[in-house]
Amino acid sequence: MRRLTTARCLLSSGKILLDMAVQKRWSFGLGTIFSLIVIYFIFLYSRGKSWTLLAFLTKWYLIIVGGFIALSFGIIILVLLLSILMISIAAFRMRSSSKKYKKQKNEEIIDAEFKVKE
Repeated sequence: MRRLTTARCLLSSGKILLDMAVQKRWSFGLGTIFSLIVIYFIFLYSRGKSWTLLAFLTKWYLIIVGGFIALSFGIIILVLLLSILMISIAAFRMRSSSKKYKKQKNEEIIDAEFKVKE
């Protein structure tokens, strides 16, 4: 609640301050992908020119940021696979339990003949 009031107070100062106050989170977007592409070409150029320090720094930047992106995609894929697995198991159990219920329902019916005394 306090963060929201701070954001409202900053609204009079301008939209840029509002965005800076409200949006403080990590996100991977097109800017991150573009920076990875640029850093990769810097890495190739520095390796070709034998600039070892720059090549070392850009290589580790690519490894760390690319690793975070790969980790986030891996977690998303893992969650999707687990949810699909759980849904398919639940559907299989519902299908098998409905067959057992139909068999049990048919077994409870007794066919009997009777005579009425008058």
